[in-house]
Amino acid sequence: MTTASENLSPRVLLFTDSDAFAGTERHILDLACGLRARQIEVSVACPDPSILAGHLRHEGLPHVAIQKGGIWDRAATRMLRELLVTRKIDIIHAHNGRTALSAALAVRSAKRGQCVATQHFIAPNHAGHRGFKKLLSSAAHRWVNRRIAAHVAISQAVRLAAANRGEMSADRIHLVPNGISDPTLGMRRPAAEIRAELGIAPAAPLLVCAARLEPEKNVNDLIEAMRFVTRAIPSAVCVIVGEGSQRQALEQLSRRMEVENSVKMSGFRADALSLINAADAFVLPSAAEPFGLVIVEAMALAKPVVAIRKGGPMEIVLDGQTGLLVSPADPAALGAALVRLLANPQEREIMGQQARRRFESHFTQERMAREMVQVYRSILLT
Repeated sequence: MTTASENLSPRVLLFTDSDAFAGTERHILDLACGLRARQIEVSVACPDPSILAGHLRHEGLPHVAIQKGGIWDRAATRMLRELLVTRKIDIIHAHNGRTALSAALAVRSAKRGQCVATQHFIAPNHAGHRGFKKLLSSAAHRWVNRRIAAHVAISQAVRLAAANRGEMSADRIHLVPNGISDPTLGMRRPAAEIRAELGIAPAAPLLVCAARLEPEKNVNDLIEAMRFVTRAIPSAVCVIVGEGSQRQALEQLSRRMEVENSVKMSGFRADALSLINAADAFVLPSAAEPFGLVIVEAMALAKPVVAIRKGGPMEIVLDGQTGLLVSPADPAALGAALVRLLANPQEREIMGQQARRRFESHFTQERMAREMVQVYRSILLT
């Protein structure tokens, strides 16, 4: 027997004005694919050209080109209003503060439709405002929040941070953890080929980290931790996949720590999943992760994970079962955890298998889409 909410089939527009392709944009792509699989009419508004727009074309998902236009984007608001008035969409699902403001204004002007807003960050930009800017920002966010039919958080850490800022009570925020498509279903290069390309011996213990080279990712802690790793296991290698403003400083740190021969910076790699698949273990040293999609990707590839005991990773990694969690800003502890995994192949194998099972039970694209559809249908019934 179906309920009234199960018979509702909302037309949903996912909305971002970001031209980057990081965690939020990856989430939008996975959500769009998941919603389509559940027979939801979904489209995406995003900048074009952009990496996200390219992925949407590849997947055959409809999208509307829209460019970033300041704090209040009048052109975006007009476009959204037209889509609502002509009944091409019923729900605008915004993914940052600017898009939530445009969506709220469009719904108010069109006098129909609903807004959903997902919070992706523990500390969004507006949380750091001070003085008059803070007063203005707080007033704007209160106005928008009153017009959002449903707030969504990607992790409990994000949910509690929003509540602690006083923006809304935690019970008003739907918790829908991120989910991803199964990376084992895609094309990956053979591990032996990856190792040969990077000049890594077939039997060398291999760690992989995939992260932007920015201060908040704490990659410096990983490089310092490699001092402890190489003392215990001289043949160990760590490949850091990613690019960013800290690359030169991190390369200098590698030389100071005398681990430049054990730490390889690959830069951005479109085939990052192939590198993770070639690893013995995955490591993410960031202490400010609101979720950690790349952790889930590694777990789906049956890799044990070493991460920081803070924020989103605490909700993903089961310490001692699917990987190891260590305290923030403690390179020695991070190094010890990495040595433990590299030195114990059997434990590593068991943790990797458990990591894969945890992905399958908690972090799939299908589960995320199913829970998001429940959020959409709940607001159409109110």
